[in-house]
Amino acid sequence: MIAYDDGAGGAVYKGLATAANGTANLLYATDLHNAKIDVFDTHFLKTTVAGGFADPMIPAGFAPFGIQQLDNQLYVTYAKQDATAHDEVLGAGLGYVDIFDFNGNLLKRFASGGVLNAPWGIAVAPAGFGSASGDLLIGNFGDGMINRFDAASGQSLGSVSLASGKQLVIPGLWALAFGNGAANQPTNALFYTAGPNNQTDGVFGRIDVVTSSSPPPCTGYGC
Repeated sequence: MIAYDDGAGGAVYKGLATAANGTANLLYATDLHNAKIDVFDTHFLKTTVAGGFADPMIPAGFAPFGIQQLDNQLYVTYAKQDATAHDEVLGAGLGYVDIFDFNGNLLKRFASGGVLNAPWGIAVAPAGFGSASGDLLIGNFGDGMINRFDAASGQSLGSVSLASGKQLVIPGLWALAFGNGAANQPTNALFYTAGPNNQTDGVFGRIDVVTSSSPPPCTGYGC
C-alpha cells in the first residue's frame, strides 16, 4: 500500500519518526532531495508545524537525513547531498545533528562535522552498557562507526570498540535501537540494521557489552 506519493515533488524520503504532539499523532519524514521535513497526520495528509524545522546555520547542500525521537525531542541528522540531491555524499566531517521540538522549533545544535560522516541512526545508551552508559550514540552510514557523545553537552567521546580494542565498523550502518525488554530482549543490547555492499544486502545484528563470562560482543556483518 502506498500511503503517500510525492513523486511530483521529487521527494526522497530517508528517515521516519513518530511523535504525539499534544493530542495529535504525527509522522515526520526527512526529504533529502528538497532539504526539508514533511509532517503527516494519522490519515497521511500533510500538515504544518510552526517552526518548520528551520536552521539557517546549516550550510547549503546539506539536508535532513535521519530523524529519531528521544526524550520528547526530535534529533535530526544532516548529510551532504550529491549532485542530483538524491543520495548522501560520504566523507569525514560531512554531517550535522540538530535537536528540535515536535513543532519544528530548533532547540540546539548538538554536533557538527568532526567524526560525523553521513550520520543516520541515533540511540541513548542505557545503564549497563559499559563505559558508554548514558552516552548518545550516533551511527555513521558513511564509515560504519558508532560514535559516542555526552548526551548533555554534545562533546565527542570516541567510538564504540570491540573487546579486542579494534574499532567497530559496520558497513552501510543504518538504524540503532536498544532492546525494550519485550520477548526477553535485553535492554542493554544494541540492535542495528545495515545495508552493506552498496545497500544490495541487508543485515540485522546485535552488540552486547563484554563481561568475563559474556559471549562475543557483536553478531552480524562487520564484527
